[in-house]
Amino acid sequence: MPLEFKPYPPPGQRQLGRELLRSLARKLIVLAVLAAVLVLWAGWQYSRRQSVDSETLGDYRIDGDAVSVLLVQPDISLDLGTGLRGDYTAQLARALATQFEQLGYRVRPLSARSDEERFGQASRREDKDAAIAHQARVAQSLRETGAPVLRVSLDGLDNDGAVVTAHRYRIELLDPRTLQPSWRAALTWREGRSQSIALLWHLRRNRLPPPLWDSLATLAVQRMREDGKLPSGTIH
Repeated sequence: MPLEFKPYPPPGQRQLGRELLRSLARKLIVLAVLAAVLVLWAGWQYSRRQSVDSETLGDYRIDGDAVSVLLVQPDISLDLGTGLRGDYTAQLARALATQFEQLGYRVRPLSARSDEERFGQASRREDKDAAIAHQARVAQSLRETGAPVLRVSLDGLDNDGAVVTAHRYRIELLDPRTLQPSWRAALTWREGRSQSIALLWHLRRNRLPPPLWDSLATLAVQRMREDGKLPSGTIH
């Protein structure tokens, strides 16, 4: 059976093939660089979704086996556009109390403001007196209990129209004898693309990401330990 010899492609066709391969290689390199940039950008977005800044104001630290969590709820405004109804101060206080309970502490939750004060009804004399009496009872109770006080409050909200783009909360460690802060932390949670990234990341493991108040409570406990205000580990 005679052998068939296939002629080599002409030089021009070979040159065209090499050019196509180079062009394809360049496009693949560009795509790889873009993918790497997107991954780095996504990681940066995810890493800045929450942050904490703290300062030490005194020597008092958490000791013993009990803490009081003092919730300072913001005023309830009748204007829904103010955004105050979008805060999670109460949830953050409960999450912080839960974390301390898991560490073995006895937790006593308290509200720093009366309903009259929160709902803006302190214009009448009797309501104003009720608000003052409530604050006096809370302060006296904290002093009598003598346990470290963690005061949780709203520091502010950033809005883009009707959408809340950032939450800012404050957690303070108070000496129950003076009710003055010995440590303060400003916690920030940023809404946006980073939340979608967090959701996708956790869905890979078949679970949902923790809500912002749980994440911020964990961040606060970690910073308290780093600043020497909370012993490491659990108590017995």
